[in-house]
Amino acid sequence: MSDLKVCYNILSQVYKQQTYGSVSLTSRLNEAKNRDFVTRLVYGVLGNNVKYDYYISQMTAKKPQNSAVILLKIGMYCIECMDSMPDYAAVNNTVELSKEIGKQGSSGFINGVLKAFCRQKPKLPADEVQRLSVIASVPLWVVRQYAKQFGLERTREFLECKPFELEHARVNTKKTDMQTVLKKLDDAGAEYIIDEECENCFFVRNGQKVRPLFDAGLITFQSLTSVKCCLTAAVKDGDEVLDMCAAPGGKSVFFAAVGDNVKVLSCDVYHHRLELIQQYARRMGVKLDVRLMDATVYNKSLTESFDVVLCDVPCSGLGVAAKKPDVYLFKEKDMIFGLTQTQAKIIENGARYVKQGGTLVYSTCTLLKEENEEIIKKFLKQNRHFKLDSQQLFLPDGKGSDGFFVAKMRRTDK
Repeated sequence: MSDLKVCYNILSQVYKQQTYGSVSLTSRLNEAKNRDFVTRLVYGVLGNNVKYDYYISQMTAKKPQNSAVILLKIGMYCIECMDSMPDYAAVNNTVELSKEIGKQGSSGFINGVLKAFCRQKPKLPADEVQRLSVIASVPLWVVRQYAKQFGLERTREFLECKPFELEHARVNTKKTDMQTVLKKLDDAGAEYIIDEECENCFFVRNGQKVRPLFDAGLITFQSLTSVKCCLTAAVKDGDEVLDMCAAPGGKSVFFAAVGDNVKVLSCDVYHHRLELIQQYARRMGVKLDVRLMDATVYNKSLTESFDVVLCDVPCSGLGVAAKKPDVYLFKEKDMIFGLTQTQAKIIENGARYVKQGGTLVYSTCTLLKEENEEIIKKFLKQNRHFKLDSQQLFLPDGKGSDGFFVAKMRRTDK
């Protein structure tokens, strides 16, 4: 099987079965001869999905069948971004791929469209918002929401910034220290940059050179904004903490490592996610109380039991699209209402679990004010015994920060 066919099979799962790109890639990557090539092409196609949909719509009289659309997107990415593959080879390889997957009947069509694409790409839309949607490969409804919320220039600035190539990592101070980890990175010849904002953190190029440190639980990969969310919660040794939507467990593990006497109840609604949390905790050498719980359903037994409650709620995830380009797939504006209903239920329940004088933290990895500021504004209006300490929206900056929102509230009972 050719690597291009592996790419096609993965993308076919994503587009036709609506599976996550990372899940499909992981499940089939062992079929590839060149894993780096397959990974780059799959994520490249997904990251340019909106743009290639526009190109295809401008170059064809009617929308092609799904298989042909996937083939064209593979070919377009190879033409645009695979410098080691000449244009003629990209066209020929994609045509051969159409035959390899049993779509010989579309090979002439694929050949014609891709050759025309090599000669001249379609003109971009005249409308600025539509043009940005194509250039940044972001759904039009998302760009319109952002432009309304931030203004077009600021929207263009963060949508067009390139994602940071290094991953953010945190030293597990339960097992080691920063200097020891940095020496091991130097000895392995790993590329890294020390994070000047967050203690015991750094950015590193992920790969085999750092894998032993991860497997041994000496470090973990945790995004910069996730670490900042944990720091905002300001958990102290001796605190009792509830992480209501905890999987895969990064924030729970962070809290448990703050001191020897922090008690963390780490909850999620799905059994398989609880196992992810437990695996994470075992690797990092911390203890968590892991339980099955639906955060949208009030649990009377937990009333006023915690010093800190974290509501890291389910959200649209639009803030991490640079790392997870399939976030934009299969999402429409109408879904936001359903999400905000869920988010409101979770924060209302979370508030009832906070001790007097305790802290309630709400966070998302999205930029939409409907899921962020408006949720907090409505919550505070309906819960006068909570006061806002701080709230912050992080925009993607191409320097390691994802799109993220975090608000910290204090229960005062006044």
